[in-house]
Amino acid sequence: MVAKENRGDETEDLVEKICTKMFFSDFTVRKPKYKKKDKKEKEAADLLIPFGEILLAIQVKSKTELSRVSEKTPIDFQRISQVIEDGVGQLKTIKRALANEGLTELKTVRGYSIPFACKQFRKLTGLVILDLIGEEIFPEDERTVISNGFLYKHDMPVHIYMRSDFEAISSEIDTLPDFVEYLETREIVHSRGLFWFPLHELDFLVLYKTKPEIVRRAIDNNTHIFLNDNLWEHYQDKLDSVIRKRNQLNQPSYLIDIAINELHKSVGFNLVTDVTNTVPAIFPQGSLEGYLVIAYELAMIPRLGRRLIGEKFLRCLKQANKKIGVGYSFVGLSRENKSGVLVVSTKSGRNERTKMLYNLSAAVYSAHDLDQIIGIATEPLTGYGRSFDFVILKGDKFDNHEELVDLFRKAFGPGHFADMAEYIETNEKGS
Repeated sequence: MVAKENRGDETEDLVEKICTKMFFSDFTVRKPKYKKKDKKEKEAADLLIPFGEILLAIQVKSKTELSRVSEKTPIDFQRISQVIEDGVGQLKTIKRALANEGLTELKTVRGYSIPFACKQFRKLTGLVILDLIGEEIFPEDERTVISNGFLYKHDMPVHIYMRSDFEAISSEIDTLPDFVEYLETREIVHSRGLFWFPLHELDFLVLYKTKPEIVRRAIDNNTHIFLNDNLWEHYQDKLDSVIRKRNQLNQPSYLIDIAINELHKSVGFNLVTDVTNTVPAIFPQGSLEGYLVIAYELAMIPRLGRRLIGEKFLRCLKQANKKIGVGYSFVGLSRENKSGVLVVSTKSGRNERTKMLYNLSAAVYSAHDLDQIIGIATEPLTGYGRSFDFVILKGDKFDNHEELVDLFRKAFGPGHFADMAEYIETNEKGS
């Protein structure tokens, strides 16, 4: 029994690792406990991912399987189904915890205790992830698959995945907003029965990623979709050059991921004290509140948005390497959304760099009449070491509005809008 429990813990450890890769340690909570009405503590879920008004609750299940699919009996498959049903059944616990408001604080994998309001979530989504330990030694066609892994239970949508499929998804969809959008699309497709035949998860993933217009048209018109077999294998083999190009284009986006991962180090760090009085509605530098707000706002940016910001950031890092010693750029998140991200790189010391970050952020904030701006500053590309400073401005306007607008005109040239596509077709063989 001990060995079996340990194998289950190993699977939970692996799923936690996948979640922190996709969602960061700042938004991943392992085994949160809540107090029942009798004051006893109970585990609410194996993993929770709180993200604004969205809450993902994950149950991880594992079972040792030493027989190939072709060797399994109906009873073997019934036992696997029962393990999945047990996981789905356990999701009712998080519903009780929320209904009883038994969770008021969560401790993230990062190690910080964050406030938790049970009534803030507009949608609760359940995930059951199954790992059949031992099947990994068999060929792909001799492993158990889950088809049409979706249902409604406990008044919530529940998505069911094999652990290997969940890991494969994380290689294609690795930001929280992108994953939430994928889940919502998957829910619509399954709930409306838009596929005639059993739907294999990774084949749907390929269609969703490479032909989103087909999925959107089917949803808009409520029409059925037909999928060819082995789309996932075709995608990995025949479109390898396109995937490699996509991954190459995404590289600058991980500068934003690095910044998010470094953000927690700002808690308790207070370098500048002589500029904060001029900043409207700013979260104090070094505060836990400021860290959580900035981490959330940056994590809200999908991969393509991070790519655009990262490209500008990389250009600033290179510019700061030159004699001028500074580079900065502002990226609006959308034409409708009055918010954006300012990136700054300079050879200056931390104190001067942070003042520059505040001043440039205030100038952009005022000139564009923004509701919110996040500023990020760091050393040049080849600077010694790597540190980050952050600022977030939101709320009221500055008293010296016109002065800041004039600073913006002097510091920034005319802007332009950019459109991006995830995949760029190549002329290489197999593309």
